[in-house]
Amino acid sequence: MSEIVKIFLELAKIPSPSKKERPVAEYIKNYLAKYPTIEVLEDRTGQKIDGNCGNLIVKIPGGSPHILFDAHMDTVAPCDAINPQLKNGVITSDGTSILGADDKSGLALMLALIDHLMTDDFPHPTCTFLFTVCEEQSLMGAKLLEQKYLDSVDYIYVLDGEGPIGTAVVKTPHGCKGTLKVIGKEAHAGVCPEEGINAFVVAAEAVSALSIGRIDGETTCNIGVAQGGTVTNVVMGELSLQFEARSFSPQKLEELTNHVKETFARVCQQYGAQFEETLQLGTPGYQLADTVPILTAFKKACEHEAVVYQGAACGGGSNANVYRMRGINAVNLSTNMQNIHSVNEQIAAADLEKMLAVLKQLLQKVN
Repeated sequence: MSEIVKIFLELAKIPSPSKKERPVAEYIKNYLAKYPTIEVLEDRTGQKIDGNCGNLIVKIPGGSPHILFDAHMDTVAPCDAINPQLKNGVITSDGTSILGADDKSGLALMLALIDHLMTDDFPHPTCTFLFTVCEEQSLMGAKLLEQKYLDSVDYIYVLDGEGPIGTAVVKTPHGCKGTLKVIGKEAHAGVCPEEGINAFVVAAEAVSALSIGRIDGETTCNIGVAQGGTVTNVVMGELSLQFEARSFSPQKLEELTNHVKETFARVCQQYGAQFEETLQLGTPGYQLADTVPILTAFKKACEHEAVVYQGAACGGGSNANVYRMRGINAVNLSTNMQNIHSVNEQIAAADLEKMLAVLKQLLQKVN
């Protein structure tokens, strides 16, 4: 068994839901304790989010440029008891939990890359390794990282993508989410229902006037949670809908969200109901040309390892979006984790090894 696979299996066994990443952080600190010159810093993000751990930062001096690698320590549920299985070269859980390749594949790759930097004598750029918390909850770890850790960074490679090894996420959507709230009027449903205004009925008419799901090749919207009502014999007085929309086009996103708000306001007015909303834009999306330096270096590394490079669009965001929002060149790279956020999650041992080889070459191709 290769060292990278061994590291991944050890990490996968450790439960680390968002805001409870401490056991994984201690594993990382213990793993790196064999290098006396390495200092593992922990920031104050844990205190800010009421978690038990902050982001970990490891910096290894070198030449120019300054490269930062990022992966997140938290996973989604169910993750209380993870029993990774390696069969026929593929790592899965036992079917009762997620595997946690999202994003312990990235963590394992970073630890193995640190081993490479510390044990193999070769000229290399300055490298920072950032192990973040709470990525699965609105990318909070990256958002709350103090700017001083990013000030001198030239490029950031986030190891948290899907697709075959060699995939760079070059296109991600802009997003908007929040609550759509219809306020009607309660009344006894059996005695005087005509005196009430049923918030559910109002909301249903408004939603029926919208397109929900895939709007076009660039745009989606969804209502994922509905909360309202008290008991069956009372006309529903309030209904709150949790809404989100995404689009690769900022203009289309703005048009869609305005249409949603205008539709709800119009229908509520017709029924004599009130409408409130808390829709807000999220972390911006990004779009990169394949010719930008952060990608040309990655393409050269892929070519050296006979890996096919491809730029891909992704319907979700990652920490790369946060760093680009903060003014730093960043891109998300795939580790080829599959079926993430499910008990069917898996990753191939050979892909961990292949990606490590690409990253080793990347250290020699950036300039």
